[in-house]
Amino acid sequence: MKLAFILGGAFKDVLWNIAPLSKALALPFSVIILISLLYLFELSPLSELLLIIFAGIVQAALAVVVHRVLILGSGAVPQWGITSLSKREASFFLHAFFLSFLAIPFLPLLFIPGIGWVLCLIGASWLMGRLSLALPGVAVEGGVFFNESWKITRGYQITITLTMIAAIAAAYGPRALALLGPEMAVLSIIAAGMGTVLAVAILSRAYLLMVGTNGSETGEANL
Repeated sequence: MKLAFILGGAFKDVLWNIAPLSKALALPFSVIILISLLYLFELSPLSELLLIIFAGIVQAALAVVVHRVLILGSGAVPQWGITSLSKREASFFLHAFFLSFLAIPFLPLLFIPGIGWVLCLIGASWLMGRLSLALPGVAVEGGVFFNESWKITRGYQITITLTMIAAIAAAYGPRALALLGPEMAVLSIIAAGMGTVLAVAILSRAYLLMVGTNGSETGEANL
């Protein structure tokens, strides 16, 4: 039931805020599309590394905008979004960078025939999910960091795991369109950008549900 509230609420939040989000995300969304198109060309290892880092910074700015609009309201960001980076965006980038490495301990599970990838996804989603509320917490400067996120999600372990799986599917699922042929490359890039917005919205809803219910306290088992 709580998962349905999170996912349904995320769709609703994006649709209801489509106008302010469209303006605030115009610049980072355009830059992300441009960066993705550059990946289609042959790049040197150094150029590719720098492009990955720059893409991560832009993604962080985009995520901060979405979190702030959906949690605090459209007035929490300038009309045309964030045009200069601050400590908030830098902190968000570092938190997201750390979370991206949490799947590594579960990668050996991929060698288990048949169900290895499922076990890897569930394990990584559980660990990342337990700490994921730090991302919207940093974005809205709500005082929720990794240790608080771990405590708050203790009573929501199934819900936060499924929430993280849904967010991962929303962010990376659209990229599969590129497998249909080179003519689908641009469409997959646009779809992936929209999927990223939805993934951030899913975490925003989880934050509103779990932090709003528990604050910085641990709750009883809520699934």
